[in-house]
Amino acid sequence: MTNKTKGIFLAAFGASMWGFSGILAQIFFEDYGASSEWLVSCRLVFAGLCLLAYAKWGQGTDVLSIFKNTRDRRELFLFALLGMLGVQYLFFKTIEGSGAGMAAILQFTSPIFIYAYLVLKGERSAKKLEVALVASTILGVVLLVTRGQFDGLSISPLALITGLGSAVAVAYYTLQPRRIQKRYGSTLVVAWGMLLAGLAFQLIQPLWLLDFTLDGRAILLLLLIISFGTAFAFLSYLSSTAYINPGLANLMTALEPLLASILSVLVLGQPLNWAELLGIALVIVSIMAFSRLSE
Repeated sequence: MTNKTKGIFLAAFGASMWGFSGILAQIFFEDYGASSEWLVSCRLVFAGLCLLAYAKWGQGTDVLSIFKNTRDRRELFLFALLGMLGVQYLFFKTIEGSGAGMAAILQFTSPIFIYAYLVLKGERSAKKLEVALVASTILGVVLLVTRGQFDGLSISPLALITGLGSAVAVAYYTLQPRRIQKRYGSTLVVAWGMLLAGLAFQLIQPLWLLDFTLDGRAILLLLLIISFGTAFAFLSYLSSTAYINPGLANLMTALEPLLASILSVLVLGQPLNWAELLGIALVIVSIMAFSRLSE
């Protein structure tokens, strides 16, 4: 296996596991009546601990080094509370309200918000083709949330807001920690980001306060969401950038909304009409093309 093939496989596996975990989360919500708040609280704490353990014993990293500098510490807390917590909570809130497929597609539009920020800040100029791809993405989202019936939304306004909010949070999550990621590495930053966000979220939804029955099947779903859908997914995706460039790795993330949409039909029995299929295609193809242009 060549390095490029290995990198593509790792990125594809990570993205696929994100899509898979979204479906598992939807099953968890529907079958057990658990809240997105409790799942986020649980997922962040335990996934953060797993990644932190990997950083310490798998990579030999001094996991407390990031706290020794005041500026680094402040940026880490901002990343945890505004970036990581925003991404995780808004994404799962959207799954709870509109399903895994819709949540993944809406979050996948995050490059548009990154692009808008960089243009407004003057770090790059707007190009006609990029603007056309933005318009194509917006059209795809409109088709998805209306199902082609433009007189109303097919999802709740709250789900649309949280879904687009998760995309904005991904943009912040991507841009804000660039300096400390270069200094300490992505694994350590993401690990502490998850754990700190999870600990902070205990003030809103403590882990020990369950409003549903936690049986063996529920525990298995949680283990899969935390391990494969979070810890392994992040490690796999981050590891892929050692073999392929970040632009190619980013293209592989298209598997997340694609897989989530397919599994929503096959596993959860949620049919898609022509407008939704066209909307999914427009969003995925437009964002993939947009990402290639942005390299």
